[in-house]
Amino acid sequence: MKKEKREKKYKDQQEVNKYIPSIAIKKIPPEKALAILRKTGYEIDAEQSEEVMEFLYTIVKLTLKEFFTSD
Repeated sequence: MKKEKREKKYKDQQEVNKYIPSIAIKKIPPEKALAILRKTGYEIDAEQSEEVMEFLYTIVKLTLKEFFTSD
């Protein structure tokens, strides 16, 4: 069941990715992101930390596109 969920999530992600610009962003290493999130009081594991960071990167890319592109 976990594999099915992961495959569906991957297909859904491909659909979403077509709306996200391909702007290169310097990413924080996963270990550092996890340490920062734990230091601020979030009780999460490494996988959850990666999901949070991917969400934040998406928001940053959409914001950059909105304010710095002319399309």
